[in-house]
Amino acid sequence: MSSRTEQYPTRPAPKNPSSTAVRATLPIRPHTDTEFITEQQMAAAYAARLAELPLIPITAWTDPQPNGGIRAYFPGGASLTHTPNGFTAITPCPNGACHIDRITNGAQLHEAAQAAAHCTNFHGRPRTLTRNDIDTGLANRAADTGQAKEHPAP
Repeated sequence: MSSRTEQYPTRPAPKNPSSTAVRATLPIRPHTDTEFITEQQMAAAYAARLAELPLIPITAWTDPQPNGGIRAYFPGGASLTHTPNGFTAITPCPNGACHIDRITNGAQLHEAAQAAAHCTNFHGRPRTLTRNDIDTGLANRAADTGQAKEHPAP
């Protein structure tokens, strides 16, 4: 049997050691509190891909919930929560409330966002009258030419 050096010959030494390329060192990643990816993050990202939801990076799934869920936030203020039971979209509407919808695919997420964006419900909040509302009310009052009606007998 031959010796190990005969089996695996070494490279010849460079003729001029200063001419060899020095390998660039990689930048050191700053230390953060979360140095690993959780199983919840992986499960949420995988389920989102299967449901054909928008691409959400694994590390975007944060904010663990007490119900075992995990949440990802979108730039417009909406968020998506993944629990073992599925997805819930939380979408703010222009009237100050949040619409909460159970969704199973990307089309339903889009519909929920559109419904919240075009919401006309004031969700129990008092409405501030605009000049247009006042003008419409006055025009309707002026157009009402009906006769006065008696009060019904008790």
